Amino acid sequence: MSDRDVQTEAFFHDIEDQIFSRLRNEANSPSGREELLRATGTHDTLLIDELGKLGITADGLLALRLFPLVLVAWAEADADANERESVMSHATALGIAEGTTAWILLDRWLTKRPPGLGVDAWRRYTHQMFSTMSEVARERLIDLTQKQMLEVAKASGGYLGLGKISAKENAIIHQVVESMRLPTDFR
Repeated sequence: MSDRDVQTEAFFHDIEDQIFSRLRNEANSPSGREELLRATGTHDTLLIDELGKLGITADGLLALRLFPLVLVAWAEADADANERESVMSHATALGIAEGTTAWILLDRWLTKRPPGLGVDAWRRYTHQMFSTMSEVARERLIDLTQKQMLEVAKASGGYLGLGKISAKENAIIHQVVESMRLPTDFR
């Protein structure tokens, strides 16, 4: 890599850090917290704190729906290009457009491993959503999430990147599905 390439990469990394810092500040501002409270329909201040630390604003909340796919992408040493493409394809199908806050969050999580706090926030938010859903709707969302995680796992495994799911990917898929099915009391 040339010096110019290194400088260019550092420049874009700095811009990304500035954008993410702005999102975190916005999410933690009084108006940002109020918007998150409205968007989530929760009174769980711990969840709002966790979302703020992750830089998740009300308009970025949709990215949290795909957080399990990000976990599968990071099951191995890094999230590779095929896994990233698979996650972003699911984002597009969900209506997340390039350049939106949700897209920026997903891109960040696929570039830098998200903190463990993300798992806690995802679980807390998911179970709060489940409390307002029918059993059929919950099962459909769990099945859809599992199918999407399997697609991300298959994106880079096996022969020519097709078909094989690693033991680590399988373990994460199993853990996510089980955590979605287990009743959780976050009081």
